[in-house]
Amino acid sequence: MKNILNKESIGVQSIPNNKMIANEIEPFRKTDEKAGSSRNELLDEFDVLLSHHQLDNKISKKYLSRERLPKTILAVVGILMCISAVVLILMPTASHDNSLKYIMASSMIVIGVYLAVRFAL
Repeated sequence: MKNILNKESIGVQSIPNNKMIANEIEPFRKTDEKAGSSRNELLDEFDVLLSHHQLDNKISKKYLSRERLPKTILAVVGILMCISAVVLILMPTASHDNSLKYIMASSMIVIGVYLAVRFAL
């Protein structure tokens, strides 16, 4: 059982830390914030950054996937809330008082649409 829980067998240590990836990409973000610079200045600065910081496809893909994953999860949760709210509305009830059911379903739809739209875009 210890072999299954060992971090080396899972490969957790081989995955770079999110802060390490963010630190490698941070100088490139600072270049993007300089709106008043000319294209030649930005190109020169970008050339210097690339010579000092080793940035490859693997690092950028890992960074982008770690940035997008929470947003994707919340968008999926929002869509699932909308679907479950519609199922709740269509499900027959045992009692004649449906107001609580409709209030719950309406709030689930509003929250689900908010999550889906806010984090999917």
